[in-house]
Amino acid sequence: MKVTAVEAIPLRARPAETYWGARTWSADSGADIGGYPTPARRRYVYSATIDTCLVRVESDDGVVGWGECKAPVAPEVAAELVEQLLAPIALGTELSDVTVTWERMYAGMRVRGHASGFWLEALAGVDIALWDAWARTLGQPLHALLGGAFRRAVPVYASGIPARPIVGAAADELRAEAEGLRDAGWPAVKVAIGVDPRSDLESVRIVRDAFGPAGQVFADAAGAYDVRQALAVGRGLAELGVGFFEMPIPPENVHGYRELAARLDIPLALDSLTGRAQALEFLRADALHILQPDVCRAGGITEAMRIAALADAFGAQATPHVSIGSAVHFAASLQCAAALPNISIMEHWIGTNPLATVAPDLDTPSAGVRRVPGTPGLGVTVDEATVRTMRSRR
Repeated sequence: MKVTAVEAIPLRARPAETYWGARTWSADSGADIGGYPTPARRRYVYSATIDTCLVRVESDDGVVGWGECKAPVAPEVAAELVEQLLAPIALGTELSDVTVTWERMYAGMRVRGHASGFWLEALAGVDIALWDAWARTLGQPLHALLGGAFRRAVPVYASGIPARPIVGAAADELRAEAEGLRDAGWPAVKVAIGVDPRSDLESVRIVRDAFGPAGQVFADAAGAYDVRQALAVGRGLAELGVGFFEMPIPPENVHGYRELAARLDIPLALDSLTGRAQALEFLRADALHILQPDVCRAGGITEAMRIAALADAFGAQATPHVSIGSAVHFAASLQCAAALPNISIMEHWIGTNPLATVAPDLDTPSAGVRRVPGTPGLGVTVDEATVRTMRSRR
């Protein structure tokens, strides 16, 4: 069961609507985020298309596995890293040596300081594909190789609703958007904040009222505040009964997270973790309550499960981050979520996802839960013809 082929396939697809993160935090969003910190620090790069990079591996006995690199922008970068640097390492390895292969891939650029970003995202795609192929070879669902399923259905929340300045008809529009999700059967939702501290709290209050006491509401600031602002917003969110406060300040500021964790009653969450060393730094500082490793960003299944185990050792929760990506990303996250003892709820992007079509048998959420498939590997069937039709030609 040796790896005989590794291929990276960058994808770009036109969305039916603007991605919810871009509606809030993109330089092109049109939202007024004047004031402090300077908008130059709070505007992020988003693509006009929905982008990702899939990885296809094949073994000498004909088994094919699929993985995904987190690539919401410039998917061709991840593809080049896979094909030029990672494929030569993975070729010829045994599928069962997936952790050994991970260590060899990670070490490949350690001497150059590449411990996050495009390198870990590219590595993640290969790692997921190897796990998928290995599980398919054994005829087992991937979660069985991770130790088994703690649950056959994973609770998920709707991600997300963009906050906005509450002027004119904005309050009614926001309330209607929240009520639409509630009426569609979603028991939990996340609001994208980080526009302005005062209007952010008002946006969350409107969503909170729409969902009522039985619903759950979470908030994600994407690192837009400073510590002082995050303290004020966090206290307001706690009063509103918000379940967690995600990325309140930039992730580089571990000391700031420690201060917030000590002074706020709301759990802090962070999705930009890229490896267990970074996770350990936050955990030792008592700076996080919920760790959100993205399986396609944080080094794949191998490293995401290590991060979750570290969180558990410190009494923290762990849950996969699933903001944007293809059906492969969603399927891999679901397999990890099934095998985690320290998860309460997982993210689900509610937008119209053109990349979902790469695996048409991907289960859709119902009543706020996702069913965990018992079929081999990731539990989905990738339509290779569709993948190649969507391939980016840049």
